[in-house]
Amino acid sequence: TLKFQSREREPSLRGRLNMRWEARFGSRWRGGFLCLLGLACLWRSTMPSTDFATAEAAQTLRQATQTPGKERPAENAVLRALLDLQKEKTQLNKADPYLGKLTGSGRRGGKRWRLVYLAPRNAVVAERKGQAAPSFLDRGWYVDGVVTAVQRFEDSPSAHVNQNGVFEFLGLGGFFFGYFARFKWPSPEKRTTSAFQPITNNLKLFGQDWSWPFAGAGAGSEGDAKFEASRLQDLNIFNFFYVDDQVAVAQGASGSVALWGATDSEWDQKHLIPVEGET
Repeated sequence: TLKFQSREREPSLRGRLNMRWEARFGSRWRGGFLCLLGLACLWRSTMPSTDFATAEAAQTLRQATQTPGKERPAENAVLRALLDLQKEKTQLNKADPYLGKLTGSGRRGGKRWRLVYLAPRNAVVAERKGQAAPSFLDRGWYVDGVVTAVQRFEDSPSAHVNQNGVFEFLGLGGFFFGYFARFKWPSPEKRTTSAFQPITNNLKLFGQDWSWPFAGAGAGSEGDAKFEASRLQDLNIFNFFYVDDQVAVAQGASGSVALWGATDSEWDQKHLIPVEGET
């Protein structure tokens, strides 16, 4: 019987070079990689939970803007989410400016928002202090089951308009009562405050439109120029805490905070009527 003695095959030139590189640098490379991985994990673990808290608060508001009858967050949870987002408003607006999302990115006709939730000033102050609501009435409320109030913001080349009013009350619709206003948002990439000045009161009922001047509002181009030259503190203002494609949150001069949900064409057709003066 013939026996063959096996002989190990010598490594190729490429294999020998790899072995030398591994011997000289391999441990250093692995050590460096593990060090970088550790630093990345440490950085992630020491990051503030702001991003997570912001996303969680925004999701709470999106759930809140579901139509009445669907499961929605508790009213005090909505108020807490509103105020959490207020803390980050400057950074959030700088990263993705609110104005474009509020107005439909400058499109003609703008964008409509339906009022979902209101919290009066006393409720806001109490929540900031970590205290209970001062009374049964001084707390946050879902209001969209009672009243259909809609705002439209337009910042197109042809118009800078805020339309605000009521289209339904206790389920009864077919009317509009509200106003049309001038609208501006100076330095929108830096500021979260916009201003408006009502020009006309408007009423539509039984298919008939009525309009009359708002007291103290200048008319025409002269009024426009005066409005543009006015300081924000001399005008009606909205200080926006948060705006994305689905929700908008703002505080008025009274200290009350409101949450709106974006509408779509199907909802508009069901709940709104055309009003004279709309673009």
